[in-house]
Amino acid sequence: MDTVINVAGIFSDAFWYIAPVIVAVTTAVAGFINQLFNVQKNSVKQAIAWGVAAVLSVLSWLVGLISFGTPTWVGVVALCVVTGLSSNGFYDIEAVKKFVKTWFPSKVGKLSES
Repeated sequence: MDTVINVAGIFSDAFWYIAPVIVAVTTAVAGFINQLFNVQKNSVKQAIAWGVAAVLSVLSWLVGLISFGTPTWVGVVALCVVTGLSSNGFYDIEAVKKFVKTWFPSKVGKLSES
């Protein structure tokens, strides 16, 4: 028996309105936690943001703010990943440099030579 996941049907329209709110709330809550516990290490700050984003994403699904198609768990995991990446500083310059060097090593060498 083949199982095919229809990715287009996973996200409801509410996803596009709620996800940015989750990102903003995650950033604020993670910042508060980081200040409260005087967190200095970037990796710990990012882990806290991932955790907060995941909890808020699952809670928003549980209370019915967002609905997903079948299978539901794929939508919940995707929401956690999207909000986690968006709110944890993934787009800071060092993370982008590492990503580019890892996935496009020959291009980076050519760019840095010029």
